[in-house]
Amino acid sequence: KQWYQRRVAITAGDNFNNFDNIALAQRMEKHELIEFRRIAAYLFKMNNRWKQAVELCKKDHLYKDAMEYAAESRDTEISETLMGWFLDNENYESFAAGTFVMYDMLRPDVILELGWRHNIMDFAMPYLIQCVREYTLKVDKLEVSDETRTKEAETNNQQPLVLESQLAIGYYSS
Repeated sequence: KQWYQRRVAITAGDNFNNFDNIALAQRMEKHELIEFRRIAAYLFKMNNRWKQAVELCKKDHLYKDAMEYAAESRDTEISETLMGWFLDNENYESFAAGTFVMYDMLRPDVILELGWRHNIMDFAMPYLIQCVREYTLKVDKLEVSDETRTKEAETNNQQPLVLESQLAIGYYSS
């Protein structure tokens, strides 16, 4: 029954814009039932209030939603703050999951530092391996591109300059 009520509320939030989403979300974030607070977080997300949505999810231990909202925000600061919060609360499994859900928003040096400082390199290593692989592929592509460009430049420099058709302008006397 709760699942159905949540779906109805989310569908209403997606399809109808004739109500004040923010006011409703602010009222629902204080509700005693977690599903209403979850809907409030969703409404915050729909109105690009990413920090409020993530904070509400963290408060209710809705870690999957928090990670998804942080990833959707496309904001590195929100994503990295969430990762730090996971570590401060010793939630290492969510930290590891967050490295995959928020992969594009995280910087490898930050994840490396967090993993090292909290002595959880085993949780950070899959992310770091994937980053190294991605960077290696990019460097390989750049090397091939550079070789191609160098070869083209050499062939262009070796060709003699030939003027296509020279105009013969002469003096004609009549």
